[in-house]
Amino acid sequence: MTSIVIDTNPLVYIYNAVPGLGEKYAILLEELAGKNTLVIPKIVYGELSLILYDIEELNTFICDTGIVIGEIESDTYIIAAKRWEKYNRKRVLMCHRCGKKIEKLICRDCSYEIKIRQHILSDFIIGAYAFQTGTQKIVTHDAGYYSTYFPELDIISIK
Repeated sequence: MTSIVIDTNPLVYIYNAVPGLGEKYAILLEELAGKNTLVIPKIVYGELSLILYDIEELNTFICDTGIVIGEIESDTYIIAAKRWEKYNRKRVLMCHRCGKKIEKLICRDCSYEIKIRQHILSDFIIGAYAFQTGTQKIVTHDAGYYSTYFPELDIISIK
């Protein structure tokens, strides 16, 4: 069986039954689980603990979805840090779905360009983890972001 990494957002959509996305991602993961091993790195488990506060409930959710919690290798953090550094140098607003640059945010009073981070280091660790797997596949709703910073990945997403 091949491994497919699952990003945090599809699992949050499933758990919260987000209209239009939760059910679609649940169906997608069920289909993928038939022929693949669904894996999350421990950092996704940690992020999910912010949504599912009860650890028993979190573990039941993970078990019910058939997901395996994987170990993160040391070199994964190095890959993540280097790609995150590249992201921080660019620091542009981008659409999380398609990856296109969004117009600049400019302060109305002083015309200063406001640069914000849309992604944090954990996003890059998840991407690097998927990159380190043999199949390099990830299920995410942030297709634009991952295709920009991890173009090697086979991205599976609901539109």
